[in-house]
Amino acid sequence: MSLVQCLAAALDLPAQGLLSIVGAGGKTTLMYRLAAELTTLGLRVACTTTTKIFPPADHQASLVLTSADTHWLDTCRAMPATQCVCLGLKRIHDKISGLSCATVNELARANVFDWILVEADGARGLALKAPAEHEPVIPGASTHVLAVLGLTALGQPLEEGQVCRSGHYARLTGLAPGAAVSPESVARLCAHPDGAFKNTPPGAQRLLWLNQADVPQTLVLGREILHQLRTRAFFPYRVCLGAAQQDHCVREVWP
Repeated sequence: MSLVQCLAAALDLPAQGLLSIVGAGGKTTLMYRLAAELTTLGLRVACTTTTKIFPPADHQASLVLTSADTHWLDTCRAMPATQCVCLGLKRIHDKISGLSCATVNELARANVFDWILVEADGARGLALKAPAEHEPVIPGASTHVLAVLGLTALGQPLEEGQVCRSGHYARLTGLAPGAAVSPESVARLCAHPDGAFKNTPPGAQRLLWLNQADVPQTLVLGREILHQLRTRAFFPYRVCLGAAQQDHCVREVWP
């Protein structure tokens, strides 16, 4: 375990790549926070989604909608590197619909940006989820997949108001519906081939962010998840305990 304050360093990210973010409990906050940090380092960064996201705030990103722009790659190249760019297809009510995986892969091949950050999953604002058959929507060009899990879901009953796709969570982890969500069940979700890292492209680096670790109780629960992962001989390339909304967002980094 090490202590690292820089988010990119905590995740051990190189100078370029495509990061798909899946799971629940802070994906969007984490995406824009990482984007701001990478931009500060002088890197050209784009945020997008293959599902739907809320439009970015002015301080988070400049919004570029691609549906009516046949020269959208040229538009991206012309954007200044001083602020992250958020790419979406069109507005649907209060959200932005995302790009197809094929379009994201095309963007990656074009080498317009140093980093492309993709929110590749939806969770209805809940802290924990298990993917359905059609989820998550991860572009094949992803070099990294970051699974996000919210620690505040632990101890809560396994029901739809607490865990997104609670029926899938029960099936994958063996936890009975209505039972308290345990660290062991979260570890099972992480290790299951249809669980937290489902649809990860071959060769993509697996990263795990245990979010909402901003009080001693959740830190203890996060460490118990790590222990359970080790007993299953499953451990992602990097695991971080953190709190994405806090000034010092990284609490602990493993291994």
